[in-house]
Amino acid sequence: MSHTLFEINEFIRRVITLNLPEPLWVRAELADVKVSRGHYYLDLVQKAEGSNEVIAQGQGVIWNKEYRKLQKKIGALLENLLQPGMEVLCFAKPEFHERYGMKLMVEDIDPAHTLGKLEIQRRETLAKLQKLGLLEKNGRLPMPVVLQRIAVLSSDKAAGFQDFLKHLNHNSFGYRIKLDFYQVAVQGTSVEKEVMSQLDVVAKCSTDYDCVAIIRGGGARLDLAAFDSLPLAISVANMPLPVLIGIGHDVDETVLDLVAHSSLKTPTAVADFILHRNLEFESKMANLGLAVKNLASAKINEQQTKLYNLSQLLDFQLKTNFRRYAQMLDYLQKELPLLTKRLIGNQQKTLGQMDKLVRLLGPETALKRGFAMVFHEERQLTDAANLKVGDEVRVQLKNGGFISIFKKTT
Repeated sequence: MSHTLFEINEFIRRVITLNLPEPLWVRAELADVKVSRGHYYLDLVQKAEGSNEVIAQGQGVIWNKEYRKLQKKIGALLENLLQPGMEVLCFAKPEFHERYGMKLMVEDIDPAHTLGKLEIQRRETLAKLQKLGLLEKNGRLPMPVVLQRIAVLSSDKAAGFQDFLKHLNHNSFGYRIKLDFYQVAVQGTSVEKEVMSQLDVVAKCSTDYDCVAIIRGGGARLDLAAFDSLPLAISVANMPLPVLIGIGHDVDETVLDLVAHSSLKTPTAVADFILHRNLEFESKMANLGLAVKNLASAKINEQQTKLYNLSQLLDFQLKTNFRRYAQMLDYLQKELPLLTKRLIGNQQKTLGQMDKLVRLLGPETALKRGFAMVFHEERQLTDAANLKVGDEVRVQLKNGGFISIFKKTT
């Protein structure tokens, strides 16, 4: 006996309707989400524990009417929940149609389940990063004292990016900041891939920049789920440049906030960080210049004081010496004639004594005493050995003289 496909599908429908008459909570991952005429069509999968192997697959639908109810109940969080890759807990009624197969008619979604799951994944990611020694790696990079060349990763449509640009380009300090923009998705499933790709590009020309800034506007916790990615966190940790994070949140911290060099709450806060760091350097330079000026002024004043004291001392010494020499000149002027007269008197006395001595010892005195002077050829003789027999000598007495012929020595 054979059965038609319709008969089989009708039987399955009756079995499901009979055994699952009421909605029930179903846990699954969103593989894809499509929207048509306000209706949301969900591709649901379940993966094996610890791997990406799909062990179950199905479809779900949120009719427009139900979606509006959920939107009132959950608010803006609903759009973030309905993103590929999210694990959701749906309150849904299984329905089977002979032609279209089985679908889960979603009536409610529990956001706490998704948030809890994300938090568990976040903690596991942090534990892996800690084990790899990457949580503080980027934070240990030295931040340049001046930030002038910045690689900015953001979406040109993000309001936060425009605020960031305005804050930097119209800063009251007049600082010129060179910004190179790298377009990335800041929400959704493309965040991880695009941000990692652009980080690789920046890393290859890292010498052109002082730091990297990843910014986006504010958003709900689920908006930031992409920034809890382990591969993205590893990419940031291994960047050769300090990474600044400003993805717009007040309370929650993403994994990227913890692995980056510096985490700021908003894009504007990132801009303030850059400006204040440059202002701090400028202030230090101004204070250093002031210190140098003060030191130079102190040294000049010190030397001027020394010169003044030296000039005063020199003036005092000159006046003292002048007075001393003036007194000495007055003294010499008074004493010199007396000294000269005394000196002349002493010399005259000495000359008189010498004259007496000369006269006493002179030849005239000797002649008076009976001595004679003998001359040979007008030379006075003192030794007879110088004479020859027959030489004439002249003998001089006190009164007169005579000529004698030398005969022999005695």
